[in-house]
Amino acid sequence: MIIDAKSIIMTLLIAAVAFYIGLKFVRKFALSIAQENHDAVLAMDQADEAKLLRKQRVADEAAASAYAKVEPLLTVPTITGGGSGSNNNSRPSSRPSSPPVLSTTGSSASDAV
Repeated sequence: MIIDAKSIIMTLLIAAVAFYIGLKFVRKFALSIAQENHDAVLAMDQADEAKLLRKQRVADEAAASAYAKVEPLLTVPTITGGGSGSNNNSRPSSRPSSPPVLSTTGSSASDAV
């Protein structure tokens, strides 16, 4: 076998073309795997989002139902007039006229989800 400049150049050219084709193949394969992975992650995210929205909707419905049950209890009649001037309004009474009412504006059932 004769080793001269022509055979070395041809060998380097063939190796470069094979390397280029191999890199193209590997890049295409890696891109297809990345796209499949992205699609799978997107599908999982959409499923999780749908599940979260469903839980929020159920919690909102439960909160509305609970509020509808206790709403009649929350209405406190107010007493107007009947006093001697502004002295009655400036000093709070020592005994409340009705039992204390819990506020529903703080945390709700949907905050816990």
